[in-house]
Order: sequence, then C-alpha cells, then structure tokens
Amino acid sequence: MKHFLLLLLLIGSCVPTAFAQPGTDEQLAAQYFQQGDLERAILYYDKLHRKQPNDHYYGQLLKCYMGLNDLESAEKLVKDQLRRRTGEPRFQIDLGRVLEAGGDAERAQKEYDKALKAMGTDQNSVRTTAGAFLEANKPDLALEAYTRGQRSATEGINYFYEIAGVHAQRGDIPAMMSAYMDLLTANEAYLSSVQNALSRYVDFEQQDQRSDVLRTELLRRIQRDPQRTIFPELLIWMYIQQKDLNAAFIQSKALDKRLDEGGQRLIELAGIAEANGDHGTAFKCYDHVIALGRNDANYFTARTGAIRARYHQLTEQAEPPREELIALDQRMAATITELNNPKGTLDLLRDRAHLKGYYLNDGPGAIALLEEAIQLPMLDARYRAQLKLDLGDVQLIHGDIWEASLLYSQVDLDQKYDMLGHEARLRNAKVSFFTGDFLWAQAQLDVLKSSTSKLIANDAMELSLRISDNLGLDSNATPLSLFAEAELLRIQHRYTDALVVLDSLDKAFPMHSLGDDVLFERYRIARVRKAPVEAASYLERLVDQYPLDILVDNALLELGKLYEIELKDPPKAMSWYEKLLFEHTGSIFVPEARTRYRALRGDGSDLPEELRPDAPKP
Repeated sequence: MKHFLLLLLLIGSCVPTAFAQPGTDEQLAAQYFQQGDLERAILYYDKLHRKQPNDHYYGQLLKCYMGLNDLESAEKLVKDQLRRRTGEPRFQIDLGRVLEAGGDAERAQKEYDKALKAMGTDQNSVRTTAGAFLEANKPDLALEAYTRGQRSATEGINYFYEIAGVHAQRGDIPAMMSAYMDLLTANEAYLSSVQNALSRYVDFEQQDQRSDVLRTELLRRIQRDPQRTIFPELLIWMYIQQKDLNAAFIQSKALDKRLDEGGQRLIELAGIAEANGDHGTAFKCYDHVIALGRNDANYFTARTGAIRARYHQLTEQAEPPREELIALDQRMAATITELNNPKGTLDLLRDRAHLKGYYLNDGPGAIALLEEAIQLPMLDARYRAQLKLDLGDVQLIHGDIWEASLLYSQVDLDQKYDMLGHEARLRNAKVSFFTGDFLWAQAQLDVLKSSTSKLIANDAMELSLRISDNLGLDSNATPLSLFAEAELLRIQHRYTDALVVLDSLDKAFPMHSLGDDVLFERYRIARVRKAPVEAASYLERLVDQYPLDILVDNALLELGKLYEIELKDPPKAMSWYEKLLFEHTGSIFVPEARTRYRALRGDGSDLPEELRPDAPKP
C-alpha cells in the first residue's frame, strides 16, 4: 500500500510538468524572439510548428529565418506551407519576399503575379492578399489587389476605405481623397470615419495644397452629383475646421434652403461661430433664420441669439459707435415686446440693462429695467439674487456706492450658503475698500479666504494681502486710498481719470510696494481699450520687476493668453505658460495654463477626447 501511494504521488507530480511543457516552449520561444536571440527562438518555434503547424508559429519561424538571412531554410519553410495550403496567395507572396531578399527579383515578381491570379473574389481572400502585400512593403501590389477585388465585388461590398489608406501610404493624397469620396458615394454612414481620416492628413489650421485639393475634389463631386447632400455637408465641415465660418455660412444657407430644415443647420453653425468668437457670422446666421419668418423654436432662438451676437460684436470694440449701440438697444426692446415672454427673455433684459448701464451711460434706464425684472412673480430666488448683483454693479458704476452695498448685503443674507452669497460679500468688501474702510474690508475678506470657490478665495486673498502689505507701519493709507480710487474709476469706465490718479500715485510714491498692483491696473485698462501690445508691456514689467509678488501668476497666465489670442504668437505664449507651470506650481491658474500649453504644443491631453490629436480613429 505504501508503494502504491508513493507511485501515485510521483505520477501526480509529473503530470503538471508534462501538460505545462507546450506552454513553456511557447513562452521561451517568444522570450528569445523578443531578446533578438533568433537561433534559440528557431529551436522552439520549429518544434512547436512541427507539432501544430498553425499560422502564428509559421509566421514567427519565417521572421526568424529572414532575420538571420537563412534564405534556404526560409524558402523550404514557405514551399512546405504552399504544399500544405495550396492556392492561398499569401504564401506565394512570402515566397516572393524570400526570393527578392536573395536578389532574384524576376522570380519574385512571378510569385507576386501568381498570388494576384490566385486571389479569390471573396472579402477574406482580397483583404488577406492585400494585407500580405502591405506586410511585404508592396503598397502598389496591395492597391492592385484591392482594385481587382473592387472590380469583382458584389453589391454592398467595397474596399474604398482600404484603397484610400494605401494611397495615403504611397503619398498620393489626391487619390486618397478621391477614394474617400467614392466610399461616401457607396455608403454615407462612413462620414465620421472619413472626417477622422482626413483630419490625420490635412492640417486645417493653415491653407495649404492638401486643403485646396480636398476643396477642389468636393466641389467636383457636388457638380457631378448635385442631388447628393453628403458632399456639401463635408465641405461645410471642412470650412468649419479651417475656421472659415463665412464660407460655411454660405454653404449652410444653401443646404438649409434645399432641404427645408427651417434654419436648424444655421442655428448650429451660429453656436459654433459664437464659441469661436466670430460674432459677425453668428449674427448673419441668426438673421437669416429670422428672415425665414417661421413661428417656431428656431425663430425664438434666432431672435435672442442675433441680439446676443450683435451685443458681443459691438462691446468687443474699443470704442463702439454710439448710434449702433442705440440701434441695438432699440432692437432689444422691440424683441422683448414681440416675444412677450418675460421669463424667457430675462437674459436678454439683463444684457439690455448692461448695455444701458455700461455703454450708453444710461444708469436710470438700466436701474429701471433691473428693478422691473426683480419684481417679476414666480422668479427663481437665485436668479433674483443675480439680478440684484447686476443692479448693485450698475449703482456702483454710476456713483451710488451705498445703494450698491445695500443690495450686495441683501444677496449675502439671502444666499448665505451659496456661491452667490460669497460673491456678494466679496463685492461688499470691495465697496469698503473703495471707500477707504480698509480694516472692515479686510475682516470680510479673511472670512472669504475659506470659500469653496477657488476664484473667490483667491480674489479675497489678493485684496486682503494688498491691504495688509500696503497700509505701512506708519498707517499711512494715502497710497492705498489713491489706488482704490483709481480702481473704482476703472470699474466705472472712466479710464482716463483712472490713469491720471495712477500717474499721481507713481509720482508721489515712486518706490511704494503698490508698484505691481499699479502695473496690473494699467494692464486692465489697456486690455479693455483693445491695446494688447501695451497691455503685454505692463505685465512683462510686472514679472521682471516684482518676481516674488502675489500677482505674478496672474500676470503670467494673462501674458500667455494675450500672446495666444490677441497677438497670435504661440511660441511666446507657450513660454509664459511654461514659466507659470514650472515656477508657480501651487497657483490656481496651473490647470488652465497646462490645458492651453498642451493644446498649443499639439498633444491636447487636457482637451475633450474627440478633439485630441491622439484620439482613436475608426
């Protein structure tokens, strides 16, 4: 009995080893192959292939022979495979590769020709044969395989996507684009795939030969088949990628009319234009939808959208013409009356009040509008609080600073646990700052430093530090009072007066610690006056002269944005973002700087997935 049990134990210990051996051989073969020890890899792959002659072991063994330039063994292996698998073109291609490696190009070509003749008409045979040619670095023959397959393809089968890919590999971009258009002619469901593929080969950021070829090809297809809408849609997409939104508008208008879409396509294009800051094109899109005269959701959206676009278009100008501002105000009033939807036009009313209060110098008119809106029944409490903040701001810029403080206090009490309440308290602290009550302002700011809103907490910390750093040991508040006066004048859009006060401050206290704040205030005024070069000069002086002060990270971010957006100098913008990222790692502006830096660099790793250059393509 003892001997029997011992025998069972011995058998049991051997069984796992016996069963594990094939796995071990395969692991060793793969390990030696990866290490480049092809001679040892051959020992195992040959053993595995003899036991189980599958495609994987055959392919690995062929790679090893070719890698060692053992062409005799490689030829023997391929011919043996041809005997086993008669009529499969890919092995003819392998034989051609071996012969060509040995310098016999003529015999190799004959094998390639045999492969093409032996190729079947089914999808598997065509794709396998073309794939083998591509693996052999024979794109011309792969193209021939796909072309023959396309000629014999049954209805519903096509190889245009693959043909386009081979043309791209050969560097024949016009042929590639033509193949993609053939694909869309055969099956419009491939539109997204074609767009992704074109994005890899065409740089839409600049007008170059490839984008010209694509536009020419699309126009040719539109003329050839005017009833098909897929090509005008692709042309509109191309214009949008190029940010040529006016051209996209012309095409969208024609297609919208042809398909009787009721302006929906133009509403969508207007949204894209607004997102890109092209308010002129957005306005044209909305205005066209209004002209359709349809009484539907698109009409309502277009009426309010056109005003919003025109509002941004005018207010982004350094000095918008007063007559155009008045015309916009009148259009706002007419639209609010026509739509007769008080709750639905509240945003429009807020914009009108802002226009009156900030650009038409009509404080009473702005105040009347906001007070009327605040009294509307069934108004959401949070929205009412926002309107009160707007009203407080208008009171502030028109000189009624205490009425503004009262409104901010109301919102602070009503929305104590909401971000609006924190924002109201911050604005009230600024009122105290403007009036010279610095200690009371600082007490409010110290509470706001713990706000869950990073921006509010950061603004509170900056203002608190400005007060504590600049009152001075002798409690001389004059420089800080002058600065507060200048800041209030800037908020009231009295830019010339603000600069006069800042000049007085610099002259009377040339070495005061407010130097960085003064430069940043001058930047703000230059920015709103649309003088980006001057604005950048103030920020660069701030970074150079006050490298350790609290406003440096603000200045670095704003410099990056100025050079990126206004001055169109991406390398310079990247240098400022980089300085912020590496020298101010604790700044709350780091995430935005990183996103903008990576977008300019091209990796887009912080962009939405569908916009990243490395996003997976179908």
